[in-house]
Amino acid sequence: MEETNYKAYLSKVAKQMILIHDANLLSRLIIRTLTRQLRLKHAGVFIYNKIKQEYIINFSRGAKGLKIPVGFTKITKNNPIIKFFLDKNIPGNKDFISAQQIATLKEQNKDIKKTFDFYTALEDELFMYRANIIFPGFFRKDLIVLFLLGDKIDNSEFSKDDIEFLTVLSSDVVMAIQNAKLFEDIKKQLDVNKQLFLNTVETLAKAIDIKSAYTHGHIERVMEYSMILLKYIPPHLIKDYDNFANSLKISALLHDIGKIGVPENILNKTDVLTQEERKVIEKHPVLGAEILEPISEFKNISLGVKYHHEKYDGTGYPEKLKGEEIPLIAKIISVADSYDAMISDRPYRKGLAKDIVIKEIENNKNKQFCPIVVQAFLDAVTHKEL
Repeated sequence: MEETNYKAYLSKVAKQMILIHDANLLSRLIIRTLTRQLRLKHAGVFIYNKIKQEYIINFSRGAKGLKIPVGFTKITKNNPIIKFFLDKNIPGNKDFISAQQIATLKEQNKDIKKTFDFYTALEDELFMYRANIIFPGFFRKDLIVLFLLGDKIDNSEFSKDDIEFLTVLSSDVVMAIQNAKLFEDIKKQLDVNKQLFLNTVETLAKAIDIKSAYTHGHIERVMEYSMILLKYIPPHLIKDYDNFANSLKISALLHDIGKIGVPENILNKTDVLTQEERKVIEKHPVLGAEILEPISEFKNISLGVKYHHEKYDGTGYPEKLKGEEIPLIAKIISVADSYDAMISDRPYRKGLAKDIVIKEIENNKNKQFCPIVVQAFLDAVTHKEL
């Protein structure tokens, strides 16, 4: 590839890198691109780890696929390479460092033992890493990345244009890596917050569970059964699987949150409910959705809460939705909820035998339950997950 072409290619790659939010993926991309386009024998990238306060090999590439495992090699702040780039009192061009440059500096300082010894130690470091040239990557005043480039396959020297171009490219890469690390930090914080949130949801779910003396553990079991059923739902029916799975888990945990507004004497009644009491009970899905409505992020979650008592044939409540009008999240919870209700003991009856419950759910396909979810249920039974 001609010089102008490879520079245009690398520039294009640098602009695309800002869209990648994974520092490891970025490292692989830039090293593979550099070794391929510059025809290098090997190359590697070290990224600064704030916690360990050292530079850790993130990705490397060598002849015939030879590479150093991630994290295997580290460079401490006391290393001559780091000192060269950070200590302003050490002479030399800080845009990069090369074996040729060190040889020149050693010659210039051969009469100053301390300085000469430092450059000798620096020369040894480049030799150890088989680096012909090293480019630093600064973010403001912080050195966060080191690019170690080996010799070219044809053993030709890096031209002045090569070095100037790679110096600019390293700045682009640094910005991309900083951007990726920022997104990773945000994701980690979101994951922490998500876990705290889930812990809060689970605590709330248990509080709802305790309110009904005769259904202890029901909510958690419905959540577990819902997640099992999800595994057997055809993937093409779910656009964003991870997001859907997260919503399903929370929705299943909160599917009975509306029972907070149902009097305990009705919830815990052992006799047959009166028509008026039945109407009160049947309000809990709508009440649950109203409780969640102020939280905009709960839009999909509230669908499972509001519609898990709808029936596939349109005879359910609260809105008598039918078939595909019922959200998938609600269809899954409906089967999980009914399965647990039938198989669990109640004060007025013992839990039904598992084979009877399976047959009952199968018989209600296209009536109470969505056929796709019923098939998922039967698949889960076959695989002994239910």
